[in-house]
Amino acid sequence: MSLPEPLLGIGERIVQYFDGGGSPPFQLYVYDPNDEWAVRRELDDLRLWLGAAGRQVNVAAISLAKLFWAAIEDSGWMEELIQAERAAGDDQDALNEVYNSVGEVLRDGPGLPDLVRAELADCGDRTAVFLYRAGSLYPAYRTSSLLDDLRTDLALPVTLLYPGSVVGDFGLRFMGRCDPAYGYRARIVPRGDIK
Repeated sequence: MSLPEPLLGIGERIVQYFDGGGSPPFQLYVYDPNDEWAVRRELDDLRLWLGAAGRQVNVAAISLAKLFWAAIEDSGWMEELIQAERAAGDDQDALNEVYNSVGEVLRDGPGLPDLVRAELADCGDRTAVFLYRAGSLYPAYRTSSLLDDLRTDLALPVTLLYPGSVVGDFGLRFMGRCDPAYGYRARIVPRGDIK
């Protein structure tokens, strides 16, 4: 199976970690949000590549959208948030209040990092974690805080499929809409020629 160079690099770093030790790689696979479906197919190809004989790396693919909705539902605030969003209409200040409330739900215990850890409770030691559907978090939650939190105690390689664009050498614009964020402590891997 032939993988595009950026994905092959992600896979090779994961295998090198399991075979050679060191710190688990945290990586961001940055792609144009319009390419979501193609990227998910690429994730399936990478999963097969990692699981092949000689590499035998398991993949835990975790939908952040699924965890997002589970957190909102478990909080007991789902109906109130939906009503507030409907009532806000085109009032950007009111919408920002709703987004801030959603962000609080995703940060408070159990927060999004806790939910990711719970998904990994039964995975084996030779497992690579892929977080996808990060676009569902927009604009309520920035993914840099998720990765920083996971890095503190998760001894597995993590790759976040990041819908957005690279700005300069180290900036990332989430969904191509947010102001660039800097300070991600993860390797940035652009998918082909993205802007």
